[in-house]
Amino acid sequence: MNSNFYHTLLLSGVALLLSGCQSLSTKEQSIISTAKGSEKEFLITVTRPNTTLHVIDLQKNEVIRQCDLPAGPGPGTLVMSPDNSIVYILTDHFSEIYGVNIDNCDVVFSTQQSTDNIRVKSIASIAISPDGKEIYTHQNRVKMMSDHYQMLPPQIAVFDTSAGLKVKTSRTFDAPRQIATMDTLESGELVMGGQDIFLMDMHSGKYKVILPSLNDVQPGYSAKDVLTVWQMGKVNNEFYRMYSRAKYNGKEGDLSNAEYIWGHEVVNLKTGEAQAKDFGPLKGVLFTSIRRPGQLNRVYGTLNDLNEYDSITKKLIRSVDLPHTYYCINFSHDGSKIYLSGALDSVAVYDPDTLKKLAHIKLTGDGSMSTSIIFKRKG
Repeated sequence: MNSNFYHTLLLSGVALLLSGCQSLSTKEQSIISTAKGSEKEFLITVTRPNTTLHVIDLQKNEVIRQCDLPAGPGPGTLVMSPDNSIVYILTDHFSEIYGVNIDNCDVVFSTQQSTDNIRVKSIASIAISPDGKEIYTHQNRVKMMSDHYQMLPPQIAVFDTSAGLKVKTSRTFDAPRQIATMDTLESGELVMGGQDIFLMDMHSGKYKVILPSLNDVQPGYSAKDVLTVWQMGKVNNEFYRMYSRAKYNGKEGDLSNAEYIWGHEVVNLKTGEAQAKDFGPLKGVLFTSIRRPGQLNRVYGTLNDLNEYDSITKKLIRSVDLPHTYYCINFSHDGSKIYLSGALDSVAVYDPDTLKKLAHIKLTGDGSMSTSIIFKRKG
């Protein structure tokens, strides 16, 4: 064989080696992608004064990507696409939704809810269809006249997620008033949390009450007061919200000896089963609570404290003061870690067995009303 053959063979080998190195480099640049067959857990949330998306690696407890959106803040309610590649954010002063590719920060979707002189606001009410093809919002609509406002009936609006930017509604349905949080069953129906919890057929637009709240009349109890701003049950595949109410220990309606209690309303997103249950004494204000994965009788809640309850005995098990307010509480999928977010500029990690602080993840900006989502990604 002549020297040209060996020269060609050497160059081919070098080219193949460089090609392999380039491929490895490309994989390394995709921070969220992981080795084939492995799986990692991430948390996403947003902060203001602008709308900045933070992607946090929960193995390292550090922010690995930040994406600045071309939108004003509030509220920062989040839903994920089924493949966990795109996060949809309700923001821009409760007005619009932006879809962001979390691998490269590209804005791949946005809505245009307000049109002409019709102003639309959505109060934390955003959901995605199980196949990821549609986004749903609850629209509170006002017609802006030259000298007055005209209230219009509320509606559920449907948007095509493949339609790009400044997408207008593809169809709408009449809806109850005061809907604040939403989610979808695996079968496709829309769960809506308002004065009661409703279920809507997304083909016909027909809806019904599946769990009464304001209209839940039980002897010996006051009406429920439901806090519906942050929907934090996704890690358990459930629609979840808290309520408080008084339990009368004397005459019906007599608050002088009443006992005040916390409870939660839960809709299983797989089966559609809905139930309400008291879980503990109301001895302080909470903004959100969540059931511990794998130990659903253990309920954890937060605002100025981190509390643990046993919903079987309905007792407060333990409580610790927090260094500052946290609006949102979330769990790792295996139930081994608690993540507190919302308000100020950090995510705090706690041990659910001891309520000891494990880590402090610094953010830029203020978490304010934003929710958080914990998800897993495979390489």
